[in-house]
Amino acid sequence: MMNVESCPLYNCCVNTKQLEHCGLCSELPCETFLALRDPTLSDEEAEKALIARQNDLIKRKEVGTEQWLKEKEKTA
Repeated sequence: MMNVESCPLYNCCVNTKQLEHCGLCSELPCETFLALRDPTLSDEEAEKALIARQNDLIKRKEVGTEQWLKEKEKTA
């Protein structure tokens, strides 16, 4: 068996809480979500990215994953 480290967000959300995505978690934004950031971003950029990720997950929860993916494809 391979010993593979998984993303802490994925592990918490999918493996521990058995949710499809973080937007379905009542604890969003949790400590893990807030702690993970792109190290190449400035503090200001990281804050904007965090807000965008959180809003994206809330939208996904509201419209459902299938519709959310369709909308993402249109804007890509």
